[in-house]
Amino acid sequence: MILWTIQPEDVFSEIQNNGVYRCDINKSGMKDFADLQYDWLVSQMKKRIGPPPEGVSYPVWAWYKWREDRKKPDLRAERWHCGRKGKKFYLLEVDIPDDEVLLLDFNSWIIILNEGLLSSSEEEDNELEKIYKALNAEEQKDMQSKNWEKVFDITPFESEWTSRGDSIQAVFWELRKEQVRKFKMFISSCVYR
Repeated sequence: MILWTIQPEDVFSEIQNNGVYRCDINKSGMKDFADLQYDWLVSQMKKRIGPPPEGVSYPVWAWYKWREDRKKPDLRAERWHCGRKGKKFYLLEVDIPDDEVLLLDFNSWIIILNEGLLSSSEEEDNELEKIYKALNAEEQKDMQSKNWEKVFDITPFESEWTSRGDSIQAVFWELRKEQVRKFKMFISSCVYR
């Protein structure tokens, strides 16, 4: 499966020097979410694509489809969202075996990061919130876990309330040097980090 991942210079160097990159939670933006959302995702990866290699705890992220009209990320836009201004990043085109990749809907993942529930309409959302609020903490966690599995439905859908399938992300356990097909370095223009 052809994917694109944007990585900082140190990750690119790690791939070049060590032949493999494995996510270090302490160096990633995932650290703030590790206790709930990312641990849930890791459990789903283990269930759906198998256990990680020895020493791997968290996934590498990539794009399967950046926006509805293009698969590959557009660096004219992405350079404004990556790291501190002036830092080097690399857009890597990678080829990962299909059975090692889990695809998820980007818009749904943002809702999960905010600990929300996934729904197709405002009415469904209101109903889910009523049910959720009536549960104890353990039951709420179970409900969230089951509800969040909808993130793996990447079938295009659009309503006044939500959409899915426009932007699709991919997660996998590690990125090996031989899986990198192409790369392009760019400099971040972001001034807000």
